[in-house]
Amino acid sequence: MSDNVPIDKNIIDAAIKELHVDMTRASIREVNRLISVLENRTGLRFIRMEFGIPGLKTDRIAIEAEIEALKNLDVANQYAPFDGVPVLKEAASEFIKAFLDLDIPPSCCIPTNGSMQGCFISMAIAGHRKASAGKILFLDPGFPVNKLQAVVLGLQSLSLDFYDCRGGRLLAKLEEILEGGEIGGVLWSSPNNPTWICLTESELEGIGSLLTRYDVLGIEDLAYFAMDFRQDYGRPYCPPFQPTVARYTDNYITLISSSKMFSYAGQRVAIAAISPVLMEQKSADLLPFFRTDRIGHAFIHGGMYSTTAGVAESPQYGLTALFRAATAGKLDFISPLKEYARRAEFMKKVFLRNGFHLVYDNDAGIPLADGFYFTVAYPGMDGNELLLALIHYGISAITLLTTGSSRAEGLRICVSITGQDQFEDLEQRLQKFQIDHPVR
Repeated sequence: MSDNVPIDKNIIDAAIKELHVDMTRASIREVNRLISVLENRTGLRFIRMEFGIPGLKTDRIAIEAEIEALKNLDVANQYAPFDGVPVLKEAASEFIKAFLDLDIPPSCCIPTNGSMQGCFISMAIAGHRKASAGKILFLDPGFPVNKLQAVVLGLQSLSLDFYDCRGGRLLAKLEEILEGGEIGGVLWSSPNNPTWICLTESELEGIGSLLTRYDVLGIEDLAYFAMDFRQDYGRPYCPPFQPTVARYTDNYITLISSSKMFSYAGQRVAIAAISPVLMEQKSADLLPFFRTDRIGHAFIHGGMYSTTAGVAESPQYGLTALFRAATAGKLDFISPLKEYARRAEFMKKVFLRNGFHLVYDNDAGIPLADGFYFTVAYPGMDGNELLLALIHYGISAITLLTTGSSRAEGLRICVSITGQDQFEDLEQRLQKFQIDHPVR
């Protein structure tokens, strides 16, 4: 155990004051910056579990494809098409057929700057598609920035928490909210950030039916595509396929991110797979906001054009190469990702044997999968108190309150950059924490 654990309170207090961090509502980026400052000032290497970034290397297939595009296709001196380069759109359509068993034409596959931009534009469309239905419903807890996006868009939002609401309860509660007619879009992720809950086929079927019945747009963020490691989703054109609401409704925009699936986060490229029916659908209520009444045109020329004017071209060629290799069975992108499951399995056990408990502790009545995230709490502490206390021991996370959770006691733990070289430190620091914070 390092001699400077726990860290001197004055050092932490000074850094919090200097950075103007409100620890009761600190964002991921604010916690990340605070921990970086504390590492520099104390010389202590933190066990960093606050930031959901890939902890694995990007496959050379993507890097070499980008280099080739920059060197030989002359892409650096020209603007990419707003709706994406044709080869990526075609590769995305083929990948979706191979791993989702869906027929979505290339014209409906739009590259975005990460799923975040896809969610932003999708919420803008959902919030203005019907003048009487301008609210966004989040199936929570979820990615904190999506709530900020709704605020920036001037949209009101509601929350439905997974904590005690799965299966029939989830669908009954969702219908109760949708039948009020005020919801324009429902946004969720599966596997879920931060709980790692995975919606079942029956839940997605029910959600799809409700989206159709009440004419609401489903925004499905598959940021952790095929990362429910209890299933074998890694074989192209072979079941089981990644579950998706797109099988059960035409009212969907499904976002497929390269960040975690391909460890390609730095290039900010994802695919918005838009329902072919929705792509051509018209709504006069869109006109004041997008200068078009057609949803597909609004997404591309209203959303993409007005925000970033498309995605940088060389990453599009990198993602094209990854999609093609995976679809052809030449790239096993799932096996390397199982390292996250191995880390989660070990880290959960370390927390549990040192007095912590899981907050979201099951997945519709069965054990949670091990993956990118899990949630913990400690008796007698709310999330804000627990986060600040753990920082003194060189451990970082984020509170569940920032994710829209109703559970004030919890923290989100991300395993992605905690390798085996830090497992012993984690065990020792949590042992010290438990000794210093006995449960009464």
